[in-house]
Amino acid sequence: MNSIRSFVLCLSFSLSSLALPCDAGAQGCYADPIYEVAVEEDVPYGQATTYCGVGQELLMDIYRPVGDGNPQRPAMVLIHGGAFLSGDKRAYDMAEAARAFAARGYVAVSINYRLGFHKSVFHTPDAQGCALVGALAGAQNAQCLYAEPLEVDRALYRAVQDARGAIRFVKTRIDSVDSGNVFVGGSSAGGFVAMAAAYMGDDEASPAALAQNPAPGIPLIYGACHPAGCSTERPALGPPQGNLHLGSADASVKGVLNIFGALFDPSWIGPGEPMLYAFHKDNDLVVPCLEGHPFRSLVSRCLNNTACTAMPNTWPLAFGSCHLQQYLDTLANAPAHEFQITNCPLPGFPCSSSCHELTPAEVELIVQGATEFWGCTITGPLEPETASTLHAFPNPARDEIRLETSFFQQPVSLALYSMDGRLLQTLQGQGALTLDVSAYPPGVYFLKWASGHQAGCLKAIIQR
Repeated sequence: MNSIRSFVLCLSFSLSSLALPCDAGAQGCYADPIYEVAVEEDVPYGQATTYCGVGQELLMDIYRPVGDGNPQRPAMVLIHGGAFLSGDKRAYDMAEAARAFAARGYVAVSINYRLGFHKSVFHTPDAQGCALVGALAGAQNAQCLYAEPLEVDRALYRAVQDARGAIRFVKTRIDSVDSGNVFVGGSSAGGFVAMAAAYMGDDEASPAALAQNPAPGIPLIYGACHPAGCSTERPALGPPQGNLHLGSADASVKGVLNIFGALFDPSWIGPGEPMLYAFHKDNDLVVPCLEGHPFRSLVSRCLNNTACTAMPNTWPLAFGSCHLQQYLDTLANAPAHEFQITNCPLPGFPCSSSCHELTPAEVELIVQGATEFWGCTITGPLEPETASTLHAFPNPARDEIRLETSFFQQPVSLALYSMDGRLLQTLQGQGALTLDVSAYPPGVYFLKWASGHQAGCLKAIIQR
């Protein structure tokens, strides 16, 4: 990982009229796992109608730090995976991530959302063969993945509506949440949902969300995929913001954590959007790290049967983290972003893995990376000035900031960010360094620094 895995002390220069980039006391920039965690389970956050036309109570689990005494915590909304067909808020990766965020001083919630979509009668022969081969290969109900692209779009849309409702609930109904520092994240399908919830504009919503003709009769092969009495009607799904907790707060977020997810349209991310921290494995067989149809590589490599090959082509084309990194690296005024792409050897047949799995240790590293990436942008109440291990002067500055780093044993890496998380400049060296800030307008900025096993951030002021 590029970030330093050590105690992060966020440093500040005291100005009574300005907020610090982070709470400079025991919070440690919300990057250190220093708290015990309490969990409140099955908290309702709304009601919604499933694809079968049935009402569903939407629930979340709330994870809180114990004993921090903080009345204004950052918050993280986490969304589980499961191909929009299965999964639960207590999936081990999201439960582990929620605990890891709460241990760092966040309020973290893991949500359930509406699952499921209609299956297509046109793919019945392929689904039938894949069901048999899948069962022999240990992949039960593989036929349930068959769907028209519009059905996947509608499933994503419903999940986005629920996620945005959950974000508004967190901002307005949970005590001690700082509504200006709310983040959203998810794994696999949850990563799709988290990014779409953060980046998809109302005018970019899929036309599939409008009323559609009823789904054709559900063939017997799909019997295990649908609840009894599931309606085949496909009504309009309503506005992309959904209808949960409207008017009390918006569903905007400060940043996004994407694990194994993708976007159906990369252009949803534009200049000035929330910052993005993403994790992917290069040979992911479920959600391609570059671009492709989900599950195509998994079926061709791991089920190794032509009866299944049509299934992945029915899903929309998805653009994973490797593609998004290329896109954002060339996008003018792109939001702040950091990608952790790790190598995963391709499995041989029969597959024992898909490069789409996480260990608890990997979850912990992902959370550590994300909290270090955006931690210094979290504003909070003023704290007394702390002793600085990096000397910067003058501060406030006019055209340049001089930095004294000679007391560090190793070279120091510096990165200057705007308060909305945009990377402006980097510098590396040791001794007396000079940072040219003459091109930037007056305002508040922050410097992230790292040297050996030390890291931190400090506020910089430009005045003219």
